[in-house]
Amino acid sequence: MDFSKVKLVVTDMDGTLLNSKGEVSKRFFNIYNELKKTPNTFCCRKWTSIPKYNNKFDAIKNEITIIAENGGIVKQGNQELLLSNLTSEIL
Repeated sequence: MDFSKVKLVVTDMDGTLLNSKGEVSKRFFNIYNELKKTPNTFCCRKWTSIPKYNNKFDAIKNEITIIAENGGIVKQGNQELLLSNLTSEIL
């Protein structure tokens, strides 16, 4: 596949990147390795918390961006890029 024009890949987790058993396809890592050859960003988006999925991507966790908690948390590896807390007044 030619990924030379791809700049950003964002995928949902459940039912998209993960199968019905909650597993990441081995085929994904082959495709991801091809994506790594180009200057792009790979993001996984999940409505719930990050820890639930950390072990799914141990091999590449420092290379990808995870968007979780309805967009309230964005992490790349161990670095928090965004943490959006609601104040008690808003709640």
